[in-house]
Amino acid sequence: DNFYEKIPISLLHHTNGNAIYNTSHPLLERLVGQLEVEAPCPYNSIPYDYRMSQMWVEGTLGIVPKLAPKIMLNEEGENITLSNNTDMFNKWAEIWEEEDPFKY
Repeated sequence: DNFYEKIPISLLHHTNGNAIYNTSHPLLERLVGQLEVEAPCPYNSIPYDYRMSQMWVEGTLGIVPKLAPKIMLNEEGENITLSNNTDMFNKWAEIWEEEDPFKY
């Protein structure tokens, strides 16, 4: 199915926001901390459950999420440059990948 093939891996395999999370797990603590860091940037336009999956996919598979061009503009209409966090996400993946916290 052409539609299914276009859906990002991080969306196909994200943990629903209504799920039960292990709030004491160090990976979740890091993911939530990163969400707080990203609050003032365009990534804040992505639902938290999907964004956490994007971080994991970026760390394990190196797939950086693509954002809509209009989201990447500041109030003056200039392009926003986002921080490159792939190395940090990759370190998290190296630590917790064997636990398979996001299944895909």
